[in-house]
Amino acid sequence: MGFRCANCGGNILFDVDSQSMKCQHCGSMVSPDEFVVKSKSQGEDISEMNMTLFTCSGCGAELQGTEDSQVGFCPYCGGQSLLQKPGGGRSMPERLIPFQVSKDHCADLFKKHTQKVLYLPRELKNAAHLRSFTGIYMPYYEYDVQLGRSNITGKKTVESTSSYETINTYQIDASVAGDYCGVPYDASKYYDDEIAARCLPFDMKKERSFNAAYLSGFYADASTVPAETYYRDAERTASSDIVDEVSARVYQQSGIKVEKEKSSVEAHTRGHHATMFPLWFLTWRKDERVAYAVVNGESGKVVSDLPVDMKAFSSGCAAMAVVIFLLLEIFVQPTPVLTSLVSILAAAMMAASIRSSTRRIFEKETHVYDKGWSGSKEPVITEADQNAKKVKKVKKFLDIEGYPLMAFAIIAVTAIVQLADIKSVTGVIGVAALFYVLLTVIKILGWQKSLPQKQPLLAIFPVLAAVALNAAIVIISPVNDFWYYLGDAACILILTVSSVFMLQVYNIGTTRPLPHLFDREEVQ
Repeated sequence: MGFRCANCGGNILFDVDSQSMKCQHCGSMVSPDEFVVKSKSQGEDISEMNMTLFTCSGCGAELQGTEDSQVGFCPYCGGQSLLQKPGGGRSMPERLIPFQVSKDHCADLFKKHTQKVLYLPRELKNAAHLRSFTGIYMPYYEYDVQLGRSNITGKKTVESTSSYETINTYQIDASVAGDYCGVPYDASKYYDDEIAARCLPFDMKKERSFNAAYLSGFYADASTVPAETYYRDAERTASSDIVDEVSARVYQQSGIKVEKEKSSVEAHTRGHHATMFPLWFLTWRKDERVAYAVVNGESGKVVSDLPVDMKAFSSGCAAMAVVIFLLLEIFVQPTPVLTSLVSILAAAMMAASIRSSTRRIFEKETHVYDKGWSGSKEPVITEADQNAKKVKKVKKFLDIEGYPLMAFAIIAVTAIVQLADIKSVTGVIGVAALFYVLLTVIKILGWQKSLPQKQPLLAIFPVLAAVALNAAIVIISPVNDFWYYLGDAACILILTVSSVFMLQVYNIGTTRPLPHLFDREEVQ
């Protein structure tokens, strides 16, 4: 491909700051729209992307690039071994949005995003590592959705007193017929739908007709998901967006609140367009896990997995524990029962954290929310949809996990303030905490069938033992305080061991399995 300067023959790349093609040798510039990419024979303008194919020997990822692309790190696994060979002819997308955010600005945005994040791995703060951001044009589909009849209802309180309330229900006649264009979904099977959704929106006004000149200096991924996969999702998104827009206007004009869950707009996907959106990728790798930092190359929005540095976190927790211990010694008169109660509550809260992290691991490992992973062409509810519904029910239950812990804390404070003898109250709390941890064990055992990692089980069983031990001692109420302090010491030791596993579980939940893309297939 002819990515050479017309003046000196040097490499010419797309310069983000000037939005022009810039020669790396003489500095001359030309607009990408005026820079026509021709075949090496200087014949007609090329109609296919005969580009260099960069293949990662570590994970099998395949990225396209121009002859002048800057070889860097594999964005999927962080590997540095990228093999180059001439790529085959590939159909072009119809549109793209050029990069608006430069690499240096991208690194600054990430620093700002993480400046208040404690215990971030040192590599993610290292200036040299931040220079590893890799620019990729990621494939997306833009869906055009035809809208039909609307079914929108709303309510308005017209009179309210202490004894009764009058509410009027309205059927809202909204004329929404027409087209809703540009509903975006990512077209790469290996680009997680969750990250893709969080990186949105892109400003569609900045779209350009595809010109390979914009790719000079960057990589481009290929479509690996059938466009039909997201037809129903595009229809639901269009319907929901229109209902939201009608809701805002109706409430502003008349004060009527639209019942969004009962309202809908008929929608039918009538087509799609292949496009490319600009993204900056930074990969952090630890053993067989990776964490991604992704920056929207048009808006600068940062989306990032945020693992913790175990050494820094352990040091911080140790320092905090010393401070809390000294404060308790000064302001609270410790008793065996009180320390047992604190140990029980600490174990229950640790169980909640392990449970939440394990749920995240389950969702990522099974790709339950990632429809692109299944790539179904059927215009019906896919297996991923059905699994997502099941997990949503579980998630809805888990979202209230903080309430029993809050109840434990309220009971504990009440008992300490109002009761001279809190043994019985502590025993009740211990049994309740034991029951809660048992439910957590059962839930993790259910998830474990789909997980290769054993850390969640290694972390939760010691917590179960700690709660059971202290609850038993409080209920038995031995006369000698030695047993209480022995139980607390054992509980502290057990929770210390569990905390190490808990950090491992957290880091697994905030990272992703190392990809293996050697069976990669493209969608033409």
